Amino acid sequence: MSNYSVSKHTAITVGSSSTAVNTGNSTRRYLLLVNDSDEVIYLNFGGTAALNTGVRINPNGGSFEMTSVMGNVFQGAINAISASGNKVLLVTEGV
Repeated sequence: MSNYSVSKHTAITVGSSSTAVNTGNSTRRYLLLVNDSDEVIYLNFGGTAALNTGVRINPNGGSFEMTSVMGNVFQGAINAISASGNKVLLVTEGV
């Protein structure tokens, strides 16, 4: 089913300023980000996250998935932001 061998699950509290979600990982082959909050979260790949820019993840289960099969895996650092802060983003990473 998957093409990665190890997965790591974390819950990140996203603030109202740019918050580190995931550090760079040159062996990353899979990443799933799920918004487990009631507010939109925005992602920035490799830079500072800002509201209303980058990748939008809708509230209440919205998600963004990267896989080596789809060819869209970003291996650099990822940052996120939410309008009011203290919002949870679930992160699953595979290598």
